[in-house]
Amino acid sequence: MARSRHQRGFVEESGKRLRCWKGHYFVYERVPGGSEKRVHKAVILGEKSKLTKWAAEDKLRGIIAKETATVSVIPSPEYTLRWFWEQRYRPMAEPTWKVSSRPKTIRFIERYVIFPLGDIPLGQIERFAIQRHLNELAARFSKSVVLKFRVYIKSILDEALEQDFISKNPARRLDIPETREPCHRALSPDEVRELLSVLSGRDHLALRMLSVLGLRPGELFALRRDDYKDGILRVDESVSEELQSDARLVKPKTEASVSDVWVPRGLRTELECWLQQMPDQRPEAFLFPSRKGTPINLNNFLNRTLKPAAEKARAKMKLEGRAIPAGFLDGVNSQALRRTCATRMQRHGSVKDVQSHLRHASPNLTAGTYMQPIPESVQSAVERLDEELTEGMPTGMIN
Repeated sequence: MARSRHQRGFVEESGKRLRCWKGHYFVYERVPGGSEKRVHKAVILGEKSKLTKWAAEDKLRGIIAKETATVSVIPSPEYTLRWFWEQRYRPMAEPTWKVSSRPKTIRFIERYVIFPLGDIPLGQIERFAIQRHLNELAARFSKSVVLKFRVYIKSILDEALEQDFISKNPARRLDIPETREPCHRALSPDEVRELLSVLSGRDHLALRMLSVLGLRPGELFALRRDDYKDGILRVDESVSEELQSDARLVKPKTEASVSDVWVPRGLRTELECWLQQMPDQRPEAFLFPSRKGTPINLNNFLNRTLKPAAEKARAKMKLEGRAIPAGFLDGVNSQALRRTCATRMQRHGSVKDVQSHLRHASPNLTAGTYMQPIPESVQSAVERLDEELTEGMPTGMIN
């Protein structure tokens, strides 16, 4: 019988005439005498033209989970939480998580759930111990961390209950303690203009697109030249820093995030100028490539561009003898820029327009809905937002 052992497997291209995705993984089988034999298995997952690499990887992990789920183990409360997570819960749940968020989810569970509680036998985990740890998290972290912990510990122990490893779930009735207030930082138009005034070329364009188009940084740096046409950007990929370099491109955050984004006329001029100047004119080339031609690292952009730009803008204001308001350009990051877009755009359009522009529509909408023309009200609101955030500045900063 195959032994349960966590593995991700790997996917490669295969075939000469018809290119396909081929998955590889191993099973561990008992042989006479009690020893184990590792057996390699390979499976064709689908044609490359019809299946993306991350979809093929999802399919492979589903196959692995199904095969290892047949391993026979007698349920016992003596198994530790760590064992149950590694041998039972993770192999079943991981294939159902989005590829883009999967590494982050695993890291969160292992850091906040398994590290503090993992060595406790399932039958000895008490509500008191879980609640005390939850209270400690609330004193140090935001509400989102506390809520995620409660969701994951309850889900893991629910599965342990379902599989008869425990007789009741001690995490069923946890109380949520008070937590620190979440950050809702958004920049003022003055702050955006000061940032833009100290940037040029690629960085100027990237900042303008983040603040006016409300793109997530992963979506911005996954854009390719052929994603832009006639004033519209097609967002259908995102960069994930959680994955290895050969698999960093994943689906956007939600189904609704796969959509078209209206580019206002002023920003369109700067974007088209940049497209003409780019050394790599291939349609599939990234709009904002690194020196290696790969998508820009999200943390590098924050630490090497956004934060230094904020410092440079404050230094420029000080040199010119202008007063710097308290907190001016503090906490500048991609989330603040996206909130800036949402906050300021409400002055120029309805809530529905803002939701449409930020692609916050219901995830059960069909792909056909995403392809519908962008409403005129959204176009108008984005135009006025761009005008507000760049008022008094020269058109374009490409050099």
